[in-house]
Parts: sequence; C-alpha cells; structure tokens
Amino acid sequence: MKRKYTLLLLPILSLLGCGLYLCFRLSSTSGKTHFSENLFSATYPVHHRFIEETSQMRAHHKISPENENLIQVSTLNAGETLGIPQSLLWCLMFQESRLNHLSGLKEGKLSTGLGQFSVSAFFELNHHLPRYISAPQTTIASILGSDIRPLSSDINDTSSLNSYYFIPTAVTATALYLNNRWIQLARIADDRGLSYSPEVLWAWAALSYNKGGRTVLALWNQIEAKRGPAGLSSALTTKASFLATALNHNLVNQALRSIWSKRLLAGYSSELITHVENIRDCALNKEESL
Repeated sequence: MKRKYTLLLLPILSLLGCGLYLCFRLSSTSGKTHFSENLFSATYPVHHRFIEETSQMRAHHKISPENENLIQVSTLNAGETLGIPQSLLWCLMFQESRLNHLSGLKEGKLSTGLGQFSVSAFFELNHHLPRYISAPQTTIASILGSDIRPLSSDINDTSSLNSYYFIPTAVTATALYLNNRWIQLARIADDRGLSYSPEVLWAWAALSYNKGGRTVLALWNQIEAKRGPAGLSSALTTKASFLATALNHNLVNQALRSIWSKRLLAGYSSELITHVENIRDCALNKEESL
C-alpha cells in the first residue's frame, strides 16, 4: 500500500521539483548555448525496426504491459524533472537492456539492470552526486518521493525502493547518471569556450554513458585536430554535423586509436558507430532516422 501511494505521488512531486532543478541547471553552465534543434522525437521508438522489435517483445512476453507502462511513466517523470529528452532516455535503456529491469541478475554480470549499471555508476550516484547537482536529496525526492540512496543491487531484495531492480528507481538512477554525463560535457565545453546546443549535447552524453567520457573527449579532440575549433563547435551545435562526425568511421578509428589498444580498437569503434545509429533511429526526429 505504501509503495502504491508513493507511485501515485510521483507525477505530482516530479512537477514540483522540475522548475527548481531546471533553474539551477541553467545557471550552473554558462556556455555559449544556442538554438533549439528539436532533435529528439516526441514519440518513440521512431524507426520501424525498433517498433517491430518492441512488438515482438510484447508478443513473446519478454516485457509485461505493467512493466512497460511503469517504465514509460518513470521515464516521463525523470525526464521532465531532469530536463532529459524522454525519447533518448527510453532508447538508451532499450539499447542497454531491451527494457529488462532484471537483466544480468541471474548471470551475476558486472553490468546489470535497465541501464546496465556498473560498480562505478553505483558509486558515483551514492557518493559523488553533489559534484553534479547542488541538491541531490531534493532532486531525487521530487521524482520518487524520497532519497533512495544508497542505491542497491542486492539480488535478494529486488523490490525495495532503493533497489536498482525496482523499475522507478532504475529509471531515475539511469536518468541521473545520464544527466551527470551531460553536465560533465557541458563543463568541459564551457572551459574550452565551445558553442553547443543543449539538445545535441544530450546525444553526446548518451555516447559518454555507453562508451565513457574519455572516448567522447578523444573524439572531440580528433574533430578539433582535423576541422579546428569551429568544426568541433559545429559538431556540438547541429544535428547534421553531429551525425556526420560521430558516424565517420575513419574519424572514430583515429580518435580511439589514441586510447585503446589495437586488440580493442576495431570492436570499440564498431560499437560506438552502432550506438550512434541506434540513437539516430530510435530517438531522433523522423527526418534524421531514415
């Protein structure tokens, strides 16, 4: 009954906290932001291949209507509060786990749950969240009704509010970690005097979530080396330039060669390109996903 009451309060608490948090975030990054590209689709998934796969998941009972709806509602609440494009958050979780909130539980994998959280992700949210947002307790409570930290991955307790296997908590934690990646990249862009579109930077943040900040920065450095600061700002400002650079196999290979061994280079480069393609086809407006 208590959990049911908490879930009913989620949308109300989310709206109350949304305005305060977004005001803080806009004041916390002073970069040269411009344009609203309307990069992300309001309906998702966008491409028919993801629509078909989702239909097949339902048909084969790989996701229940209740869980799918709970993921949808939780994505709405977390996305609105943190200012994250909802299609990006949903598609990121779809790519990471195919919306299986218990993914990796039985296998004992290092990455687990909806957003495939690792040890470092748990540690960051439990101990370092104040490095990214000024009032983490208030922010989390505005989404879930209370601060759910310390976030747990206890396989014997998957239904408690602080469990990453509890869907509203998993979506919120995934959103917070993605939000941290956006803030991290925005601060770097600010320090380097780079222009960027907040929407386009979310796409880069999704790459950072999946492949790490070091990979994204290596790619940024390679873009700047080849095309100058103006070329890098363009890749952070327009969707066309983002896709042209992030899907450029030669550029990606050259960038990752500086941080990954030859043994890992081909696989990591291919995975990054695939991740960009999935973001494009699942989350971006239709004209960008054909």
